[in-house]
Amino acid sequence: MLPQTLLVFASALSAVTAGPVRKRCGGKPIASSSTVPEASTTASATVSASASASASAAPATGPKLPSTGAGTQLPAAEGQLQHIVVGHGIQNYTCKAADSAAASSTGALAVLYDITALAPGGSSPMSETAWSALADEVLHKTELPLNIVGNALTKYAADVLAPFKSAGDADLTMDGLSSPLKAIGHHYFDAAGVPTFDLFATGEKLVAKKLNDTAAPSGADKGIMDTGAVAWLRLGDNGAGGSKGLSQVYRVYTSGGASIACSEANTTISVPYTAQYWFYN
Repeated sequence: MLPQTLLVFASALSAVTAGPVRKRCGGKPIASSSTVPEASTTASATVSASASASASAAPATGPKLPSTGAGTQLPAAEGQLQHIVVGHGIQNYTCKAADSAAASSTGALAVLYDITALAPGGSSPMSETAWSALADEVLHKTELPLNIVGNALTKYAADVLAPFKSAGDADLTMDGLSSPLKAIGHHYFDAAGVPTFDLFATGEKLVAKKLNDTAAPSGADKGIMDTGAVAWLRLGDNGAGGSKGLSQVYRVYTSGGASIACSEANTTISVPYTAQYWFYN
């Protein structure tokens, strides 16, 4: 059953279709502000039918990083805002022992879709409530863009050899949007366990390390497995020389992704999640 916050979202963002693969050149930096407004966790507005996800259209007045509304907040952003995306995929965990309350995080896997123009202040802005609920809508009303193989503990494990669906990356079509959300990149952890953001559509890359975290708001969507929302994060370049054009990313507006308790030793748990990622140079 969907959470109440999604049931009141009158014109549902729903279907996924495999649109043509389109690549774009990097847009101009987006003017940003360090002012942090309180985040909304209630989805009560419809998406404008004229909304467009054109990645190159920079907001006239830059969008502002949200806050969780309580507790310790992530530090203010440094640099200029380059892209805002919604990531859709899975969080992976490893169980070292049975009957353990918590599994160890072993990374994530997600496709990144450009939503820069939809930000309040963008060229085709959503309302604040629709914007803050966008990740929830993508999680509950679109399919995982991964090749799923399943395992003993969860049906959401991705194929390790070819995790992403199709030969290319399909754009994401959603009800209420006049243009598909453009697939812009991938998020994954490399063989050494390093969080990596590869924006194949722009040639940018961030090889990162975690700098700060804070718990998601108490009202955040718990996800399709009802496990809870993963934390909000700030990550920065890890200094190894692999990054290109990007220095920081914030993970905010998280939906789902928290682990379930371990029932078997030496197993992997994969939990679907979505989140907004804000990239800075």
